[in-house]
Amino acid sequence: MTTNELRLAEANVAYIGKGVTIKGEINAPDVIVVDGTIEGDVTARSIRVGTTGVIKGNVTSEDADVHGSLSEKVEVREFLLVRSTGRIEGNVSCGDVQVEKGAVLAGGVFSIHAKAAKPAEKPTNEKTAKQADRPESKAEQQQVEHSGLKLAAAE
Repeated sequence: MTTNELRLAEANVAYIGKGVTIKGEINAPDVIVVDGTIEGDVTARSIRVGTTGVIKGNVTSEDADVHGSLSEKVEVREFLLVRSTGRIEGNVSCGDVQVEKGAVLAGGVFSIHAKAAKPAEKPTNEKTAKQADRPESKAEQQQVEHSGLKLAAAE
């Protein structure tokens, strides 16, 4: 099955072909496949960017498979796959991510899972804060020293 047959076999697919440039915002209910260029924000359940595909704008989706390039802000709530030919320039917020060798990520990468996690409670006084940073026993202190980490506490 050729690439075009595969794309035509899927329901609710928006396809931007190689050599096509679109300027403006695009919202697709299901899948958008980009082999051309989009200059504007893109929102879809699933985004696939081919090797010749370029999106210059904010991208929002559940999952994305990137062979081409994205720039600006990228938010992928579930799974982001950046292939070896992929390039993302800008801030990326994502659930799970896989980056192949050769891919380029130029910007910040933030985990959506980390945002949902409850921050650790801070000790209420200075004495408690110092104790929280120290190993509890000599055995733990020795384990920390053997692991190659050096901890220093101000007295």
